[in-house]
Amino acid sequence: MKVSVVIATHNRREVLERSLECLFRQDYPRDQYEVVLVDDGSRDGTKEMVDGKTPSCSLKYLKHKKRKGPSKARNLGIRNARGEVIIFIDDDVFCPPQFIREHTRYHTIYDNVVVDGPAINTGTIDNSFSDKKRKFLAFVDFFGASFLTCNTSCKKDSLAKAGGFDEEFGRGFGWFDRELGFRLRKMGTKRKKNRRAYVFHFKQKRSSDNYAEILRKEKERGVNAVIFYRKHPVRKIRHQVRFRYLWYDRLIPFKKLTNANIEVLDRVRCKSFIQPFLIKFHLIHAYAEGLREGLQKQKR
Repeated sequence: MKVSVVIATHNRREVLERSLECLFRQDYPRDQYEVVLVDDGSRDGTKEMVDGKTPSCSLKYLKHKKRKGPSKARNLGIRNARGEVIIFIDDDVFCPPQFIREHTRYHTIYDNVVVDGPAINTGTIDNSFSDKKRKFLAFVDFFGASFLTCNTSCKKDSLAKAGGFDEEFGRGFGWFDRELGFRLRKMGTKRKKNRRAYVFHFKQKRSSDNYAEILRKEKERGVNAVIFYRKHPVRKIRHQVRFRYLWYDRLIPFKKLTNANIEVLDRVRCKSFIQPFLIKFHLIHAYAEGLREGLQKQKR
């Protein structure tokens, strides 16, 4: 079974390089899989890094001169993929050697399915796939949303019938993958979760350098949540997109703290107890701001 692994990337050269190295070490037949890398307007030397690689499998590099967003980037990857099965991973995901084999095994056993695998968060790019404790986490990951592009796969024909990723989500972060997953389920595609198809998902520790970026992404998720619900105005989606955060944001009694930065939070006494709550308030506030912005756009 021929497989295409599609990755969209934007200015993530260092972590992407580690991700590619993992894909080049798969135990799947080299002539039966390809990596389709879509560079969505990177300016950090991503192309030069890729040009310097000598991959053991086929590597197809595609580039948008200007950033167009995750939906358009992945749709470009789908159009150029030659595999019968398309596996989506993010550019900050590290795959163990059996990863592709486990995805294809489920597509061989089951027909018309989306295959999801666990994503185990890690704070380092140097992970040992033989770490028994980390592998155990994959088998206690019973839940999780369906069709998240950090680790999911589907037949290319099914993706074509569904129409691919909705490009109305634009350059914003979040919900575009779950929206496609919802359409696939409406078409009758079933979900299967293979816990042996796990990955490590790099999550950078919050710091003063990246905290503003984290809040920006959370706000974008709020904007895209409104688009998701407008397209599928059903109770299940309304619950998922958490409009209740608009009320939570009004009730939070620490309004001034929502303007604080991570350096202020680091100085809070008893931060091991209090800081997680304050950070959660920040994230709720950013998401609620996105919801409000999305609702305002909808009225225009």
